[in-house]
This record gives sequence, C-alpha cells and structure tokens, in this order.
Amino acid sequence: MGGRWFWVLLVLLGGVYAALAAWTPIHDDELYYWCWSKELQLSYFDHPPLTALMIRASTELLGDSVFAIRLPAVVATLVVLGVVGWLTRPRGILLATVLTPMFTFGGVMITPDTPLLLFWSLYLAWLVGVHQRLTPEDGSEGNVAWWWWGVGGVILGIGILGKYTTGLAVPAGLLSFALTGQSTLRRWAWRYAAHLGVAFLVGSPILIYNFQHGFEPLLFQWKHANQTKSGGLQPFGEFVGVQVLLTGALPLLLWPWLLWRFRTLVADPRLRVCACLYGLPTAFFTAKSITGPLEANWAMASYLAFWPIAARWFTAVDALPWLWRMVGKWGGRLTFLAPAVSVGFLGAHMVHPLPVVPANNDRISRMPERQRMAAELHAFLKAQGQPIPLFTPEYQTVALLRFNGVLAEQEPDLTLRPSHFTQAGRRMTDHDAVYYFSNYPPPPEHIEGFAPPKRLNDNLVKEFPLVVRGEVYDTYKLWLYRKPSPTPPDSRVSAVGPRP
Repeated sequence: MGGRWFWVLLVLLGGVYAALAAWTPIHDDELYYWCWSKELQLSYFDHPPLTALMIRASTELLGDSVFAIRLPAVVATLVVLGVVGWLTRPRGILLATVLTPMFTFGGVMITPDTPLLLFWSLYLAWLVGVHQRLTPEDGSEGNVAWWWWGVGGVILGIGILGKYTTGLAVPAGLLSFALTGQSTLRRWAWRYAAHLGVAFLVGSPILIYNFQHGFEPLLFQWKHANQTKSGGLQPFGEFVGVQVLLTGALPLLLWPWLLWRFRTLVADPRLRVCACLYGLPTAFFTAKSITGPLEANWAMASYLAFWPIAARWFTAVDALPWLWRMVGKWGGRLTFLAPAVSVGFLGAHMVHPLPVVPANNDRISRMPERQRMAAELHAFLKAQGQPIPLFTPEYQTVALLRFNGVLAEQEPDLTLRPSHFTQAGRRMTDHDAVYYFSNYPPPPEHIEGFAPPKRLNDNLVKEFPLVVRGEVYDTYKLWLYRKPSPTPPDSRVSAVGPRP
C-alpha cells in the first residue's frame, strides 16, 4: 500500500469510526468515565484523570450525547493508526490491522486505554525521532537538543495521566538507548534523566491525589494488577486466546523471531525502538499471565510497535526459497483470520442477534435494554415527585442511571468493588428515607434503623424486568425504606435530575 493510499484510507476510516461511535451501544464503563467528567479531579480512585478530561472537552462542545462522549476515542484511534502507518514499511500489513477488534469496535470506545494508546504511539514516534537523530544512518555522531527531550517528557507524563501502564514505556525506552552502545552514553544519559524529570512533574497530579487519599488508589491498582490466584496454564491459555481474537496470533508467534534477529533489527533506529516497545512489554505480560489472570486489554499498547516488526518479517520471508516463502506469507496472513472473523461476527450480531449466542449471554443486546430500563426508572421517579435519594450497589448501575437523569449513589457497604462513587462516603443510613434499586434486596443488617417491613414485599415499590431478545434476563426492583421518625425526607437531595 503506497503512502498516498494509506492516508486516503485513514480519512475514510474517520467516517467509519464516527458512524460506529454513534451507532454501537454504549457500555456502562464508558458512562462511568462520563460521570468522572462531571466531577473533574486531580485523579480518580480507579485510574488517572485524562479520560475524564478528554470526555469533558468533547461534551462541553457537543453536549452529552453518545457520539460526543466517544469522539476523543475516534480522534485518538486515527492518530494511533497514523503513527503506526508512518512507522510501518511496507504498509500492506496495515489492512489486517484495521480489521482487528482493537481498531474497529474497540477503537471507538472511550476508556483509559484511549489516552494510553494515543500517548504510547506519540511516545513511540518521539523515541524513533530521537534515535534517528542520535544514531544517524551515515554513522556520524548525532546529537539531540535539550528541548526535544522536554517534548518527550511531556508526552510521557501526559500518557501516565491517562493510564498507569504507560510507565512500562520507561524501561522499554531505556533499553532502546542502552542498545545504542557505550559511545552514545554521554549524549543521552543526562538528557534522558531530565526528560524523566519533566514526565514526573507533568504526572504529579496523580501523586498529589494519592497523597491526599493515603495512597489508597495506587494500592488498589497494585493489588488488582498483582493477583496471584489461579495461576498456571489456565490464565496463560486464556490470555493467549483473547490476544489471538483481538490482534491475531502473529504478535505472540513473532517474538522468538525477534530474539533471533534482534542484533540485525536494532541496527535500524526505527526498528530498534519498535523491538523494545513491542518485545519487552509483550514478554512482561505473557510471563505475568502465568502467575494470575490478566485483563484482555493490558497488553494492547505493546502491539503498536509490533506492526513495523511484522512488516520487516514479511520482507524477510520474501527472500526465502519459493516454498518457504509461500508457507511463511500465507501462514502469517492466516494468523489474522481470527480477529477478522471476530469483527465480522460482532458486526453481524449488532445488526441482527445471531441465534448461536444465547440470550442470557448476549451482552451486546443487553446494553440498549439497560438503557431502556434506566429511562423507565427515571420517568417513574419523576412522576412520583418525591425528593428521595436512590442507592444501588454496583458502580456500573450508578453510571447508567446518572446518564439517564437519576441521581443515584453507590452504597459502599454493599458493593463488591469500590469505585469513584464510594469515595464520597455517602450511605443509605445517612438519610431518613431512601430508594434502593437492585436485582436483590439489601441484607437486613444493612437497613437497621429503617422501619422493618411487616410483610415480605411491603417495601417493594416497582419491578423493572430486563428483557433481552424476548426473554426476561433479570428483574431489577425498587424498594423504599423509611426511618420511623417524624422528620420528613431531606428535601435537598433528589433521586431525579435533568436528563442530559
């Protein structure tokens, strides 16, 4: 694929991504980050603040629509593909790139991976630029201006404000500089240290926030990232299987070839950086999957530097005898079949639910039904006209309800997972009357102080069945609890707010 055609394809993809962003159902986690954007902070319990800032900037301009919430993801994905395309030679392999879930449906979802991938790609491009200046192809002694190192520090720091995983670019980048040899040490060591100092200053809001909260957010993420339960072949197999569906098998299969040809690859400044930012994080996450379960998206950033390496591998295959050349090229292409089939399957299922997916496992069809249920709850509470706060145990349900105009809170004593919402410290027992919305009632010990029901369903106000493809998947219920006190409900708190 020629350079001009690649950029034409990128422009066309912008329209496709915009359509996907507006058409595909929005996930509860995306709404959770939208809730962050309404309460801007230095950082958040779950992740750094950049996702919230990106959503806030977009929704301030375009309003609180699904498209506006996702617009930063669309722009970020186009930039990421632009960087990958700039680094990859030849570019024919990029057709397989855009047919992966990572760069189709995943490319329009707004999550902390959005700023991670955006600034990882920019840092990757920056590193390549530094290495090309530091070790010119003509063998002369290159130098890199101090201000250029500052630019890299800003990119790295902002990336860390997006997701902590960006920090893995530091050891990978340091390895790339170490591979330039002893003769270049004096030209990059102090400047590299200074660029880390700039990154530290840019990312300091995270440390300030954690200091203010006893470092509880960082400790939570550390424990989450270092789970060691059920380690062994099962989590490793699950990790490999999910990566094959997301990006194909070649990113994992090519790692041994990277080691075999490492000395040749690192002679090229462009491929030296790509080898380090692909090889080191991929090895880290693969090894980590043996010790415990990993989330599917954790390794995605390392694959951005994989595509230039893969293009170099296909070029090397072209030099083999014809039989090995045919086996290598077609074998390599077939590794991208799984993600392409995944994209086709997901797209077909969104247009019309496929019968091979049971209704009780159909998360895609469930998302718009949850939106319908939340809108129905909002209309019901508005009709009641009672200024009574509403609590629910899951942060996803809180986000869903808030997007639909219900000013919900997360009950910290009943949740299985703390979140940004639980940090407010609000509890049901703080109020004289509360609504409780869930698919199961609160345990009796958590509603002490409220008038006990005389009969089983005395506190039940209304049921909201969640119907997925004609089948009742679940039933959410709205309970009302009042304290036996003459004090009227707190009129300053209402469960109903204006719909966005």
